[in-house]
Amino acid sequence: MKLYYVANARMPTEKAHGIQIAKMCEAFIETGIEVTLIAPHRATDSRSLREYYGLRVDVPLVCLPALDWYTGGRIGYRVASVSFMVSYVFFLWNQKRKGEQFVLYTVDLDNYSSTALAFLGAPLYSEMHGGKPKTIAQRVLFNKVKGIIAINKIIVKELQDTFPKSSTRYLVEPNGVDVSKFSQIEKHEARAKLGLPLGVPIVLYLGRFFEWKGLEILPAAAIRTSSVHWQLVGGDEKDFTHIVKMALPDNMFFAGSRPHNEVPVWFAAADALLVLGTVRDIQSYRYTSPMKLFEYLASGNPIIASNTPAIREIVSESEVSFYEPDDAENLARVLESVLTQGSEIALKNEAAQRLAKKFSWSARAARIGQFIEGNTTVHTHV
Repeated sequence: MKLYYVANARMPTEKAHGIQIAKMCEAFIETGIEVTLIAPHRATDSRSLREYYGLRVDVPLVCLPALDWYTGGRIGYRVASVSFMVSYVFFLWNQKRKGEQFVLYTVDLDNYSSTALAFLGAPLYSEMHGGKPKTIAQRVLFNKVKGIIAINKIIVKELQDTFPKSSTRYLVEPNGVDVSKFSQIEKHEARAKLGLPLGVPIVLYLGRFFEWKGLEILPAAAIRTSSVHWQLVGGDEKDFTHIVKMALPDNMFFAGSRPHNEVPVWFAAADALLVLGTVRDIQSYRYTSPMKLFEYLASGNPIIASNTPAIREIVSESEVSFYEPDDAENLARVLESVLTQGSEIALKNEAAQRLAKKFSWSARAARIGQFIEGNTTVHTHV
């Protein structure tokens, strides 16, 4: 099968969606699918995708001409996206003119840049990470798309309610993890490597700092657990305080953005790993499928997770310890309980690692590949 993965994204990028795209391309290739990634030409790191993301295979990347106005506000982003749409239409039509047959695959990084794919006469599959508005662009897409790969059941239900006349088929596939990256590292070795203290409990939050994540709970819980070292990886203190707008306790520490290949070392150094979720943002509460949660599962370390519908779709009390969203006092109590429990937490860690294997990128790509093959009758072979 020849597959063009069209993504309106800067590639490579330090953002989480870049990791997801790169790992899915790698996994598709390893299952035997001939993949080419199509992205806009933008100023970015000059390294190949394989080098930047530490991939096992080369991922062919075609960067098409586009106006690099993506950081110019809403209008700039839309103009840049339209320029990319024009470029990929010309490129893919030219491939069809040469007699090439292929499947199209895309991901919903916005609500309109995939629309033109619907007019190219090739089977189209779209990965969706949230609900969609009933706009003209989305109606066009849902009239043509053969399959939707949604990251949870909540999204499927909302899409079916919004586009009831669409004949598209749905597959639920949460995000994934490369379990091979998480070999055991001794805690003292990891802390020594990272310059972390040896004699204190450490709880780790990994992730970029965005308002929709409900970050305010972290300093509020840290104040209530003064003996715990709260380590944040993914941004600096200035960015964090700009979002939470509150004074930070002395037991909060920031490591900034770190290379993705360093992540397993940070996990190994921690006594507990934290996944946030807030009722104040629908993306956080209902739609998110955080890649770090799958990485947490693979690490075999204790996990404390927000009790939201989105996270409940992935894990249960068998693998993680839940806290109530936006309740700092409850989070502090759950953390203290996790740090003092022994055998019960060990059983959860083992169950988490077993679950992680189900969510490997390779297993995900194989299931999606079978879904595409089962729903595509033409244009699947060159």
